Amino acid sequence: MRSTRIMFGAALLAGLGAALAMPTPATARVFVGIGVGVPLYPAYPPPPVYYAPPPVYYAPPPPVYYTPPPVYATPPAPTYATPPSPPPMAPPAAAAPPAAATGNCREYTAQAVVGGQTVPTHGTACQQPDGTWRIMN
Repeated sequence: MRSTRIMFGAALLAGLGAALAMPTPATARVFVGIGVGVPLYPAYPPPPVYYAPPPVYYAPPPPVYYTPPPVYATPPAPTYATPPSPPPMAPPAAAAPPAAATGNCREYTAQAVVGGQTVPTHGTACQQPDGTWRIMN
C-alpha cells in the first residue's frame, strides 16, 4: 500500500511538473510547414465579391401650382327692367272709433325706472276692442 501512495504522489508531481512546463496559450500557437512555392491544391479562381449598390436619393418633386388661363370676355350688356306698377289702391276702410269713444278708459299710476332711478308715472289707458289696454297719454 505504501508503494501505491508513492506511485500516486509521483504521478501527481509528474502531472504538476508537466503542467508547469507547458507553454502558455500565447506562445503555443506555432505553425510549422514546408513551403515549396507551389500550392499543393488546384488553383481555383477566387469567388466573386458582390457589393451592395450605393443608396439612391431622389429629390422631392417640385410643387404644382394651378394657374387658370386668363379669360378675356366682354361683360354682358346691362338689362333694365321697368318696375312693376303698384296695385290699385283699395278704398279706405271705415275708420274704427277711437278707444276713448268706447268709454272704457281708466286713470293709472305706476313706477318707472329712468336712468337707474325710480320715477312715479301716471296717465290714461283705454281698453281696445280685442281686449288689450293702450296708453293714451
